[in-house]
Amino acid sequence: MKIASVLLGLCLFAATVIAETPSVTTTAIKDGLYLLQGRGGNVMASVGDDGVLLIDSDYANYLPAYQQALTALGDGRARFLINTHWHGDHTGGNTYWGEQGAVIVAHDNVRERMSSSQDNKLLGLVEPSPVAAWPMVTYDDSLALHVNGDTVEVRHYPGGHTDGDSVVFFVKANVVHLGDHFFKDRFPFVDIDSGGTVDGFIANVALLLEKISADTVIIPGHGSLANRADLQRYYNMLVATRAAVKSMQAEGLDLAAIQARGLDAQWASWGGGFIKQDNWISFIVLSP
Repeated sequence: MKIASVLLGLCLFAATVIAETPSVTTTAIKDGLYLLQGRGGNVMASVGDDGVLLIDSDYANYLPAYQQALTALGDGRARFLINTHWHGDHTGGNTYWGEQGAVIVAHDNVRERMSSSQDNKLLGLVEPSPVAAWPMVTYDDSLALHVNGDTVEVRHYPGGHTDGDSVVFFVKANVVHLGDHFFKDRFPFVDIDSGGTVDGFIANVALLLEKISADTVIIPGHGSLANRADLQRYYNMLVATRAAVKSMQAEGLDLAAIQARGLDAQWASWGGGFIKQDNWISFIVLSP
């Protein structure tokens, strides 16, 4: 696995984040639901009589921009914050919102990872988050919140992107935030060091396709608003590229040789995110 090149890319990415003036784009979805996009993972807000429910919190340095965006939508305070998983581009704002009184909700494993050091090959050594950033309400399989006239179902999809991923369904509105189980039109990050597996990832996406209808509005972890057809295209890529890599392994090729041969040209555009083709191939080869 080309760890050095990935770490260099992540460092350059982080430097760009620091250098830019943070701004957030707000897109209205429906029924008081909004997509908020800064630099990290997609943030979603439910705004209504019960207050603001946030899903994920992006990088910490984007907090002023998120505060401004939420103030434009209401009183600027978050009552609840759901984390789809533990990575910093989805939890960087937790400390701030926690200190402001938001109840942070996530899977049991998210609290475990945020409250302890994580030695991660791609992310490096990640120190524990401040206590205020830790989820206060955790769950094992699923839970429901009844907020702003909708039922918000939070469900664990294990062993995919990490071991603590939540998918958040707004039942009445028919809107779902998939977290990092969905990188729209991009190769995904499977965090093997955090309990993620390629087979589990693909199996989870298959289950989500069964649950999601053609008119469901999908918020990916990264990328623009999507629908079921977008998720199906993504699933088809996952299955086809895994099969191609497994076929090359059956020929006796090792990781470096598979990366050198590469995938079919039809998948070239999918390496446009921070996970490149070589990284995706390595996840398939090295995944448990």
